[in-house]
Amino acid sequence: MIRKVTLYGALLALLFMLSGCANAVVVQEEVQRRASTGESWTIMMYMCGSTMEEDCSRAGEVLGSLSCDLPENVNVLVETGGSRKWSVEDVYPDYLQYFAVQRNGIRLVQQTASASMGESSTLADFLIWGSKNYPADHYMAIIWDHGGGPLGGVAYDSQYGFDSLSLTELTNALERTNIKLDIIGFDASLMSNLETASAVAMYADYMVASEDIMPMSGWDYESLFEFISENPSSGAADIAAFACDGVLDNAGDEEEYFVSMAVTDLSDATMLSLAFDGMAQTMSETTADIASLRGMGGALKNLEYLGCNSRWEGYSNLADLGQMAQCLENSIGRPAENLQDAVSDMVVYKTMGEYRQSLSGLGVYYPGNTDGNELSAYSGISPSRSYVDFIERMAVGVELPQRVSAPEDCGAWAQYSGLAADNVLTASSDISGKFVLTVSHPEILKNACVNFYMYSAKDSQYVYIYSDYNTVFDSASGGYVYECTGLIPELNGTPVSMYLISSGVNYDVYSIPVMYKGEMSNLRVIKSKQGEDEGEYTVLGLYKGMGQSSGMADRQVISLGTGDVITPLYEIYGENSSKYIEGSAIRIGFSDLKIADKRIGDNDYIISYTAEDIYGVRHGSNTAALTAAGGNVRIITN
Repeated sequence: MIRKVTLYGALLALLFMLSGCANAVVVQEEVQRRASTGESWTIMMYMCGSTMEEDCSRAGEVLGSLSCDLPENVNVLVETGGSRKWSVEDVYPDYLQYFAVQRNGIRLVQQTASASMGESSTLADFLIWGSKNYPADHYMAIIWDHGGGPLGGVAYDSQYGFDSLSLTELTNALERTNIKLDIIGFDASLMSNLETASAVAMYADYMVASEDIMPMSGWDYESLFEFISENPSSGAADIAAFACDGVLDNAGDEEEYFVSMAVTDLSDATMLSLAFDGMAQTMSETTADIASLRGMGGALKNLEYLGCNSRWEGYSNLADLGQMAQCLENSIGRPAENLQDAVSDMVVYKTMGEYRQSLSGLGVYYPGNTDGNELSAYSGISPSRSYVDFIERMAVGVELPQRVSAPEDCGAWAQYSGLAADNVLTASSDISGKFVLTVSHPEILKNACVNFYMYSAKDSQYVYIYSDYNTVFDSASGGYVYECTGLIPELNGTPVSMYLISSGVNYDVYSIPVMYKGEMSNLRVIKSKQGEDEGEYTVLGLYKGMGQSSGMADRQVISLGTGDVITPLYEIYGENSSKYIEGSAIRIGFSDLKIADKRIGDNDYIISYTAEDIYGVRHGSNTAALTAAGGNVRIITN
């Protein structure tokens, strides 16, 4: 947990002070090392401090933990930069500094003028310097910082406007080095995906990365470097697997939920790309008619999303690649099976937290909420032209600077556009009290949910509470049916807004927008869907999400405890999505935070349907009044 890690750093600093070694992280003298133990390794750690150092001193804590008794055949080198301040004395934001790890700390070997760590030349210069001055049998590069997925890249330099290494820049840097890495690792979020693997495949044998959010605690470097020192002749795959396991071992209790580490054999990247392109080509072919497109869209609604997926947290637009193939197996057939086999071959090892067991280890860009600029950027990095073609065919209402394919070119669009123009959605209650959505043309819809809004007497407004996706499509009537449970989510007895981030087989991930210490944040919670804990919620902690301008995924999950205060935020019904109101503050007592589905209290509510069509366009119905009094719930159609 973050507090555990921060406390560890504080205790470490205190021990240094008590022993008269306050400056012992950075040392001056080179020390004699123990004899070689086998094959040689040079490990190069590219540490972009960014906000993890500025806000949490996390980079400084990691540097303080790097005192390792390395044999002569193992060299660990660290480049620091990318932060406007450092918590470690003699590490300066004005320079790029190269350090060598020793048993008594890190020794400054070289420093140069400040430059952006989001530039390919900065990374290339470090890797070239390390391999030239510390030649070895084996090389490993680790990029440490925030990650943003295929489009956001990695290593966000806060001194240079959060400039990051794009995948193209990452490829360019590796190409310049003229060395083949045994392992390339990312101590960063959202980097284990098809696109990143394709970008680095020619320059490394194995990739170690996190498919979802990387916990702030990150890699266990002390154990990893000790393992390499004692087992330098181990295969790169074994060392990469050890690094994966170290992330789970290093994670705090709540962080464990986010662990999604994978080792990919990059020699299989070409076969994976070919299999993915084959499936993507078949996906494009489904746009020929609305029935095929509806079947595929309905299957893909079961995808688990990675990273962030709400207007409050931002949108990572990432989904699990293996699950995508699995979802499409029934509707597409052999191409989806081929991709599943290719993913299984390429992902040679996984370390997943309890609630990430269903992930395949590799993600893929899958736009659920995006714009033309992002789609254009993706077309330049995608390993599959067929997949870009599919995305463009589905991009309704999105202006692209250069478009190869368009919805208007597809047979499904010709059928869809005529039906969508006069499609009417009408919501009403039937004689049994169920909430029914009648649709003129249900054949163009793929799913529907019911939205709940609660009346706030203080603000004279209806505010969003949550959406229930437990609707049933009635093929006989061509509409959707919802049986109201009369339950809404409450946090310590207070109804709160809850947004579905990702729906899995065993759990759902939700996000609750709140204010904490004057800043917007999100309370991440998990709801179990199976087993003895079915229906129960687990509070993970506060998570900020993605930087709106930078696109980097935050790694800090803050645990709340006794005395902390959070204020729920509520989106106003019928207003622009940027408008919200603050609820009543919730002070956490000795019993911590508890979320549960509780019976609707006496109040006025409105409910409505939102239906998503085959092109991802959302359509709203009329509202109905829902009243609750004395435990009785009644729906009254307006």
